[in-house]
Amino acid sequence: MKYTRYVYSLQEESFYQLLTEYTKGVEILDRKDDKVIFAVYEKLEHLEPLQVQEIRMKHPKSYLKTIRVKDFLIVPCGVKTIFINPGMAFGTGLHASTQICLLLIDEFFKKGWTAIDVGCGSGILSIALEKLGAKEVLAIDIDQIAVRECKKNAKANNTHIKCIKARPQDIRERFDFLCANLEMDIFRKEMEHIKRLFKKRAVFSGIYGKDELDEFLQMLKGFRIVKIKKVKGWFGLVVEI
Repeated sequence: MKYTRYVYSLQEESFYQLLTEYTKGVEILDRKDDKVIFAVYEKLEHLEPLQVQEIRMKHPKSYLKTIRVKDFLIVPCGVKTIFINPGMAFGTGLHASTQICLLLIDEFFKKGWTAIDVGCGSGILSIALEKLGAKEVLAIDIDQIAVRECKKNAKANNTHIKCIKARPQDIRERFDFLCANLEMDIFRKEMEHIKRLFKKRAVFSGIYGKDELDEFLQMLKGFRIVKIKKVKGWFGLVVEI
């Protein structure tokens, strides 16, 4: 299937203002001086594109439907299912920040990489990483209840995730990929420890509103921002070393 991709350039301040108003994801292509080169898949009003490109993509699987009949769930082949126990830990997949993480992990994680899930909660992101072909997944949380629920959910999904109670500074190993869906207060306290845990790519989520996004971008100086995605006021980011 073919899609039309529109490439634009904006001053950084104008670009971040656009993000607060634009409800769909943007793809950051480059940064030059104080300008951001980015792409979207629909024409933006009042802006002249630098380029208009025809992109060929795989056909979406929108025709696949999951059907619930009482206690039976009929799932089409090819869909990666994640079973979650109704426990007390955060992470049922309903929250926008969790959904952002799942979308970005699916797009940017590479099969065969090692991964760490910081603040794993119920373990939903860790399970997704293993189902996408992670070589090794470490899930950490400071809440013992979350660790317990993560272990239960890992077992329910027949995955081999290592779930432990730990803080980012307790981990000495570095991983190819990191995901962290946390509150902004936690990022403020732990970001310096979190940043040293990955060596290729990371997905961050749990950032709400433009002010938090601006503050979070300051924390990521020295890293390359690959993509910023917004859902219902929440932001997720993909960064690379």
